[in-house]
Amino acid sequence: MEKILVLLHTVEDGLPQPALETLALAQALGAPFDVGVVGAGAAEAARQVSGGAGKCFAVEGEPFAVSRYATDAAACEALIRASAAALVLAPDTMRFHRALPGVAERLSAAVDTHVVSVSPDGAISRWFYRQRIEASLRRAQRPWILLLEPGAHAA
Repeated sequence: MEKILVLLHTVEDGLPQPALETLALAQALGAPFDVGVVGAGAAEAARQVSGGAGKCFAVEGEPFAVSRYATDAAACEALIRASAAALVLAPDTMRFHRALPGVAERLSAAVDTHVVSVSPDGAISRWFYRQRIEASLRRAQRPWILLLEPGAHAA
């Protein structure tokens, strides 16, 4: 499997539950992965979840503490470029759901939201039409940004 970047963001009290679910999925895939964290206290959060990661990246500071499209997109773009990962796994939270499609455009990448599973052979399952239709697909375009549906994996 290709190299993965697990892209996470912090909230007031650390990492949200969907971030831990995303990290658990990356570890279960068994591929080499890096961790990138955006937000207030990002460096400390990256240290806490760095077990098994090849590299850890953090973007923190006052401009990144609160979710804003401009700062979130700039931070995520920098982390994806620094990692040079082919697959980017991120929780499908409001913060990333708004910013990562724009980042995909900046990087000439593919992006899929509402992803419910990723297999080691590179196929994903995702929901369409208000979570009424589930499809399985693959993409050749890289990087490929996958926003994982919260609650679809164990933390």
